[in-house]
Amino acid sequence: MNPENGKPVDQETGQAILALRDQELETSPAFVAKVRRSIHRRTTAAQVAGYSWHLPKVTLLEMARLLGHVVKTVSKDKE
Repeated sequence: MNPENGKPVDQETGQAILALRDQELETSPAFVAKVRRSIHRRTTAAQVAGYSWHLPKVTLLEMARLLGHVVKTVSKDKE
């Protein structure tokens, strides 16, 4: 369907599909809330998966930095 002058048009016959235009209904607030919860749930799952992938790398990097800092501190105390 291609919109023509704001009306849906059947591509085969070129006639406006008035029956479908009259069938349009307003979306209920319950449906919108359900869709939003679903989107938030998927977003949260994606973020948790991302964090679980990057957290071990970040933790090891910070532990290596801490170890390097401890080594530098101990070597300065000996001098």
